[in-house]
Amino acid sequence: MAVEIGDFIEVIGHEPGYEHGYFEGEVIGDYDGILKIRYEHFVVEKDGPYLVEMVHPDHVRPRPPHVDKDVESFQKGDVVDVLWKDGWWQGIIYDVFDNLNNEMRYEVFYEYMPKYKKYDVCQPMNVRPHQDWISVNNERVWVTPVREEIEEDVKVIWERRWR
Repeated sequence: MAVEIGDFIEVIGHEPGYEHGYFEGEVIGDYDGILKIRYEHFVVEKDGPYLVEMVHPDHVRPRPPHVDKDVESFQKGDVVDVLWKDGWWQGIIYDVFDNLNNEMRYEVFYEYMPKYKKYDVCQPMNVRPHQDWISVNNERVWVTPVREEIEEDVKVIWERRWR
């Protein structure tokens, strides 16, 4: 992937506890093929400057293209990304419901979150369709997974999907 200074990208988490998350940033330098990234949500300390890190290009992908989808139209089984702890984490919508204030919420199951975070309830504004950045005929393209059938144990879905 050709990356230029000023490109807005996502960095694939590679530190313990951040694996499988995608973190938004901007390329602010290129030093012999190693990219200097300024993250958009990570700060060095509370109310401090944004974290700047040197990242190998293999850990970078472009930001997924915007998908024109009403964030309140996701359904059970949709594969989504949820914004949590400054990054996007992949999950499957397990349930759609209204809370006590009649506000729509999604219950999401995560396969690759830190051990303490397997299920979460989230607001629609923090959800986007999941898209995979894959290689097809030596070209990189975005693909959107199809909806999964929700079974009694949602873990069965992941085992079938990632075999």
